[in-house]
Amino acid sequence: MTLSSMRASVAVVAQSSSEPGGSARSGVIGVLVVLWWFSDAVVVIGVAALAAWLNPLIVFVVATIVLTAINLGCCNWIDRHWDGWMARYGKRFEKRLEKMRKGRVMRHPVAWITSGSGALFGLAAALTNAINAVVLGRLIGGQPVGERRALIAAVSFSIFGAGLGALIGFAAGDIIRAL
Repeated sequence: MTLSSMRASVAVVAQSSSEPGGSARSGVIGVLVVLWWFSDAVVVIGVAALAAWLNPLIVFVVATIVLTAINLGCCNWIDRHWDGWMARYGKRFEKRLEKMRKGRVMRHPVAWITSGSGALFGLAAALTNAINAVVLGRLIGGQPVGERRALIAAVSFSIFGAGLGALIGFAAGDIIRAL
């Protein structure tokens, strides 16, 4: 993603609000969610640094819990505010998406995403990002992903990110101690 498209995403999220009178708070939360969305590499590097310095297993468990809480909050926030964004910014886009969803080509992928197994949704979240999975689920499915799928996305991506960071930190710690 380019810097200009990231700025545009932050601007749209900062201006959006689904509750009257809460636009400033919603804008701040939206900016924080977008920043978190793009911070995967920083998080993995931070977990790796802690795992190299401390016990990697403890770092993995604590990082998984913390990352799950943050990702779950972000995913649920996006799921709750999506309809407001589409009503405000995506009217024409939503009409085209609805036409595509009902078309012959997209009917089956939409069914897989909206009613497919939680395991596949979790795998998609682990390989991309919890927020990516929720956004794509909302975009393609046209309906809320729900708290259960948001939890699946948050847990699967958190386990993957914390595990990758802890593994890198474990290896780096061994290399550092060997020198």
